[in-house]
Amino acid sequence: MSRPRLHSTLELVFENREVLSSVLNHEDFSEFKKKFSLNIPVNDLSQAFIHKSFSHEYNVSHQEQLEFLGDAVLQLILTDELFRRFPDYKEGQLSKLRSALVNEKSLSTIARGLNLGSLLVVGKGEYKKRLFEQDVVLADTFEALLAQIYRLHGLKFTSDLFLNWLSDFIPDAFSDQFLDQFDAKSKLQERVLAKYKQLPKYTSNPVGDEFEITVWINDLATAKGIFSSKKLGEKELAQDILKKGII
Repeated sequence: MSRPRLHSTLELVFENREVLSSVLNHEDFSEFKKKFSLNIPVNDLSQAFIHKSFSHEYNVSHQEQLEFLGDAVLQLILTDELFRRFPDYKEGQLSKLRSALVNEKSLSTIARGLNLGSLLVVGKGEYKKRLFEQDVVLADTFEALLAQIYRLHGLKFTSDLFLNWLSDFIPDAFSDQFLDQFDAKSKLQERVLAKYKQLPKYTSNPVGDEFEITVWINDLATAKGIFSSKKLGEKELAQDILKKGII
């Protein structure tokens, strides 16, 4: 008989907090360690996956400070890699490409590739809302994970592992096409300004935990959709408008 996966055990904790340790030391964390040759104590690794909603309910350490460190580590790794790959790029070009690679969509793509959502530990209410599937939470968790890897393995190991993951899950990460997709809002703004002498406008309305985003061009609602965040919605709608040649 196979053992319960982490989220099945988490559901038990919601009913009986006495089995809390079975979540914090779950074998799924050990499997993740083994898969990527990580020499990190399970309690340190699990902290990277503990959302503050769970921490508030059960008084355990959470991932928030680790996100701060992980963001800095990620910025350094990518700055160094871009500096190496594109010695002739100007600072503005390098900055744009780095921003494309550290944004919520890119990091959540890697997190999904690694199936980090299945290791995320959230509070009871957030679990029911499936918070562990949201881009912003996955991106933050990836940064927290990177921080713990850096703390226990150093920069070289962390950099090599991250760049391998990037290659696996975003193979065109360093291509011009990837940057064009990221920069869609700027490109749309330039085209709309040139044609109508005014900027596109973005409006949003909350729909549960998500947002309905509308793009207005020349005072007309040109595209709309429902997204997990305003920033993500604006970017994807701009990409869609450009792709369809609407403007």
